[in-house]
Amino acid sequence: MNKLLELLTVEAVEIETAFKKASIEGASTPQEVSDRREEVIKKFLSKYFPFPYRIVKGNIIDSYGRSSNSIDCLILSPSHPYTIDPSNDKASIIMADGVDFAIEIKPDLANQNEIKRGLGQIQSVKKLARARTGLARTDLEKERAKRIPSFIFADKTYADIKTLITNIVENYVNNSIPQSEQFDMMIINNRILVFNYGAKTWFQRENFEGIAVLDAGEDSLALFLFYMNSLPKSEPEISENILSIYLENMPTGRLYTYTTLNEKLSSIEKI
Repeated sequence: MNKLLELLTVEAVEIETAFKKASIEGASTPQEVSDRREEVIKKFLSKYFPFPYRIVKGNIIDSYGRSSNSIDCLILSPSHPYTIDPSNDKASIIMADGVDFAIEIKPDLANQNEIKRGLGQIQSVKKLARARTGLARTDLEKERAKRIPSFIFADKTYADIKTLITNIVENYVNNSIPQSEQFDMMIINNRILVFNYGAKTWFQRENFEGIAVLDAGEDSLALFLFYMNSLPKSEPEISENILSIYLENMPTGRLYTYTTLNEKLSSIEKI
């Protein structure tokens, strides 16, 4: 087995355990539980996006005067100004053109309200626009590059995955949320990855648009890192990403879709 893959399967179990521990340690206050869980993911990401990347929480502003909601984990590019306040380790300002990834943490997505909140958080990020578009060549690539790749990290969801996807699609359809303001990828730790394939999202698949589920099991965390690192950063990298090399030949699992739900999702652009 790939040694990095083996390590990441252990990391996935440790995250699951740490989330349970946070529920016990911070049981008296929901905010305490939330803070502890965010710290777990922040520490994990810091291992694989080490300095000069920085992992922070907060709201993002763009150069057009817009602002997102406060997002749990933001991975800042090495080129982002060092705006971290040393007294509290928080960023005083976070600029969209220096954000590589946005990750919202939702421990249990077996709840319609939590799904709605998570999707809303991602939408607030997707409404922002970068001024820099890197090496994008076509108009479509430039439009995509303006948006920050945005993900949802969860520990649990419904036993029936179709219920999760149904709730996501209904939320988007009922609120007429355009594809450009939808999530790019979602992970349910130790279980699945959920991709949102489309011309205006960060993941594309030939002859297919819509939501697809990858039954990744214990490899879900490793694949999450792999697919994150397969995307362009907010500025061009000098050489090939290290993680993408070492996770390149790992097993991928079974990919499946829900045709009727994707047909519903495709109707949004026509509204």
